[in-house]
Amino acid sequence: MINFLIQKAPFHYAWIVVLIGIISNMLAAGYIFWAIAVYIPEISEHFSIGRFPVILCFTAGQALSAICSSYIGRYMDKNGARKSLIIGSIIAAIGFLVTASSLNIFTVFVGWLIVGIARPFVLPITFNWLVTRWFVTNRQAALGLVTTGLGLGGLMLPVFTELTNMYSWQFTLYSAAIIFPVLNIIFALFFLRDLPEEFGIHPVNDLEKNTTSDERLTGLDLNSAKGTSAFWFITIAFVFFFMGQGAVNLLGFDFLINEGVDNAALFFGVSALIRGFGRIPGSILVNRISNIFRLAILVSFLQAFAMLTIVFSTKLFSLVAFVVFWGGGGIFVPMLESLILTKTFGVKHYGAISGMVLAFAFGGQIVAPILGGFIFDTTDSYDVAFVAYCLMSLIAGFLFYIGQKKSSDIDV
Repeated sequence: MINFLIQKAPFHYAWIVVLIGIISNMLAAGYIFWAIAVYIPEISEHFSIGRFPVILCFTAGQALSAICSSYIGRYMDKNGARKSLIIGSIIAAIGFLVTASSLNIFTVFVGWLIVGIARPFVLPITFNWLVTRWFVTNRQAALGLVTTGLGLGGLMLPVFTELTNMYSWQFTLYSAAIIFPVLNIIFALFFLRDLPEEFGIHPVNDLEKNTTSDERLTGLDLNSAKGTSAFWFITIAFVFFFMGQGAVNLLGFDFLINEGVDNAALFFGVSALIRGFGRIPGSILVNRISNIFRLAILVSFLQAFAMLTIVFSTKLFSLVAFVVFWGGGGIFVPMLESLILTKTFGVKHYGAISGMVLAFAFGGQIVAPILGGFIFDTTDSYDVAFVAYCLMSLIAGFLFYIGQKKSSDIDV
């Protein structure tokens, strides 16, 4: 019955897959990433310890994500995204429950290690992988749209703040342990399929009706990609890029609070609003951009400038500038990884290649917040750390430029 309804629908069901991806990515990014900004000061106060050990707990989870990413990417290429989404959601729920039930900082550490295992299963490879199977044309636009959820996850920050203020940080985690897996499992079981042919339809604007989605996919495998210099320049660029990104998203909220900024959650929420809803026109724009590397360079510089604006001043003008540049540049941040990798190396082995790149990138996200936490506990300020994050973004832009040059000889 559902196959019949999908086949007779006035629009292609692939766009429903994108919509589900937006919702799932919003929940995953909100609960696994954005909420950490609320947890850090709360857990620090709850256990009467400094920021550094708390940040270490969350970055340890990122470290395990980095280790697992490559293996999970390969698993997804072999077994599909639906199974990955279900497995990851259940593991994440267990991690949320363990963290919420913590009696000491060590249990927080263990709980977020479990969440770290779950992260690559649910974020961000899963729906990018599905888009590569469901779209032949408009793939760049679809990849851009599905990442909208990552930015919209930031809109949940004021909600997390309010829930934590009204109840506790533990309550926020308990709610995540219920809502996140239930919705994702419903999506995976009833509304998602790894290939459109499983619903009796073809990918968007497919002209080769006699072949399957898998047969149409082209691209280098992981070993071939690793054999190119472009792969390593692109990978290292993303390491530096996400060092700055991850650290500011993780510590920026606490930075503003420490600087005495009222309504810090509001400023980050507006920035997330720009990032989230800006990705709708942004996804249309990237579909018209032939050179994604130039966009990556521009975004790197915009993010660097945004960081500097709040280091030197937290007056209203600087805060507005931060919101505009951080939010504006952030429109394209989640799109860059999938667009650059699929453009450079093809889509057939995207899961494995993306997993490897993100393994290194997540590693970068580990170092930067730890550095920031150590600097804060030593100087009672994040200023030096944020200047360092700015430099990391500038280095990323330079490496993207070299990666562009090196990728010109690759034929997929």
